[in-house]
Amino acid sequence: MKSRLIHTETVKKFGTSYLLHKSQALTYWDMVFQLTYFFLCCVSDLVTSSGAHSPLTRKIVAFRDWFLAAVAFPIGTLVVTVFWLIWAVDRELIFPKVLDDFFPAWLNHVMHTTVVPILLLDMFLVRHRYPSKFSGILGLVIVALSYLSWILWLGFVADIWVYPFLKVLHGTAFIGFIVVSALALLVIYLVGEKVSKVFWRGYTDYDFEMAKLD
Repeated sequence: MKSRLIHTETVKKFGTSYLLHKSQALTYWDMVFQLTYFFLCCVSDLVTSSGAHSPLTRKIVAFRDWFLAAVAFPIGTLVVTVFWLIWAVDRELIFPKVLDDFFPAWLNHVMHTTVVPILLLDMFLVRHRYPSKFSGILGLVIVALSYLSWILWLGFVADIWVYPFLKVLHGTAFIGFIVVSALALLVIYLVGEKVSKVFWRGYTDYDFEMAKLD
């Protein structure tokens, strides 16, 4: 019987192991990060609007802002940027055309396009207090190293390359890509901090949520 979820030709070409680990691509990590962040947004809105002015409320709001700065914004922006840059060069290196059989174009844009506009809209509508650079960048480094370790293990140990283009990179090109990606994450972090400040330039240090807690 032909699967309704996964095209049989795709399974034949790539194998079930590839399809299983493809679900562990950074796009899917990012999806979890974005869902986590906006869940935190809902929780922080609920606790602040309820008038529960407690140390726990402050911690929830602070953690929400830290998660945006250290994880949601930099990872989300990197996913969108790298995906479409590689797509522009050769989509087969990042998202083979055969995957269109069970991953429609609209879903591709949901995963790889809408992330940044939604995050920017959130930053425009809600004032976020960025954490210290040490705290924020440390969190980003931990997440980035965790993912790098994962894909390197899959590639070199399990011989399953989540991203086809990584398999064709060798030596300095491979190391160069990792270094450039790391630097890009750092730049994105700093850009996110700057964007937040620009959006809320001229306002006091306390946003509406923090004002409720004082």
